[in-house]
Amino acid sequence: MNILEKWIANCIYQDSTKTRLTLKDIRKYQLEKIRETLDYVKENSIFYREKLKGINSYDINDLNDFANKIPFTSSKELSHRPGDFLCVPQNMISRIVTLKTSGTLGNGKRVFFTENDLNRTIDFFHHGMEYLVSKGDKVLILMPGDYYGSIGDLLKKGLERLDCNAIVLGPVENSFKVLDILKYENIDCIVGIPVQIYQLARFKTSREEYREINIKNVLMSADYVPRTIVKVVEKAFNCNAFTHYGMTEMGFGGGVECKCLSGYHLREGDLYFEIIDPISGEVLPWGREGEVVFTTLTREGMPLIRYRTGDRGKFKNTPCKCSILPRMDYVKGRIEEEIRIGDTDINIGKLDESLFTIEKLLEYRVRFKGDNILQIWAKSMDPKTPISSYEIKKALKESTIGNLMDEGKIIIEYLGEMEDMEISTGMLKRRLLSV
Repeated sequence: MNILEKWIANCIYQDSTKTRLTLKDIRKYQLEKIRETLDYVKENSIFYREKLKGINSYDINDLNDFANKIPFTSSKELSHRPGDFLCVPQNMISRIVTLKTSGTLGNGKRVFFTENDLNRTIDFFHHGMEYLVSKGDKVLILMPGDYYGSIGDLLKKGLERLDCNAIVLGPVENSFKVLDILKYENIDCIVGIPVQIYQLARFKTSREEYREINIKNVLMSADYVPRTIVKVVEKAFNCNAFTHYGMTEMGFGGGVECKCLSGYHLREGDLYFEIIDPISGEVLPWGREGEVVFTTLTREGMPLIRYRTGDRGKFKNTPCKCSILPRMDYVKGRIEEEIRIGDTDINIGKLDESLFTIEKLLEYRVRFKGDNILQIWAKSMDPKTPISSYEIKKALKESTIGNLMDEGKIIIEYLGEMEDMEISTGMLKRRLLSV
């Protein structure tokens, strides 16, 4: 069994050496946990007591029943009444995360965690990071970690269980400061936000004094990860670049790549995942692309049932070489932000794959105006060598958007450099906006 298999087997059997883990046993365990969660939220959550009125756990005999009888939970519902989701008294809550969401009025979503919830995440980070680190490794965490229960704090605690030296620096504010740390502190592994790691990679290859820096492994998280960025990072640091899929609502962690680097092994002991048709709500078979939906199985403070993430993804049809665990393919961006022109969907994922091939590009902003105008702003590595309209259009021309440009169905309007453009921190997802 691989690392996560052993962890999940321990969740199911309470003894990772007892038997060989099977997908049948995983689904049996998840069904039992789903039924327990339904009973728990109906007893303790104001929101779910109302939402699931007339539905009982004994009505759910299999996972098909779950899909057909249990309604979805939306992000809007969570934003509107977060406190009604709580299943424990406020004095049992150890961490509250407020998520600001673009285009949403009010204070955004609030997600509550008990100490037990946080410990489950630490446990997942502990086992998931075993793919990347060895005892004694020095790990630089470029993610928020100032507060108790923040993702950097939880990751540090998981790494300490592996006898690693974890340094929480926080999101990158000065790329050259970070590169100096990498150069002089013999860092073995970096964990950070995709666009910020990409920024480090670009500066590293452009400055002679940093070219000898090598890292064993890099993990990118907190936002979806374009494959273009993966290639740039691997080449720059002469390393393996792993990716992680998760969101705060999941308990920060959802799935992580193994050494095969071919999709996410999912956190099956704590979460049950579905892929649905975003319009009909129908559960899709493996291999079909749709919206990612998850249900928490062990959450104490704020369980979520059939929560619609808005992320586009799919399950892989075949198991990994190392495991029987289901895998999710790389998430490709937000469904609600896709714009369809003819037979082509345009989203931030497709734009990333094209535009981040421009070597001196650090970050960009984009919005769709009217029916066919794509407006783009960029930030260059060096203000003295700004990015040109030609470079932007050339990069897009070589993508699937190129056909739309040739046919005159889309117009690229490059609005120039934005020197004060902030590099994404991953805490607010990069988006394709429309006006």
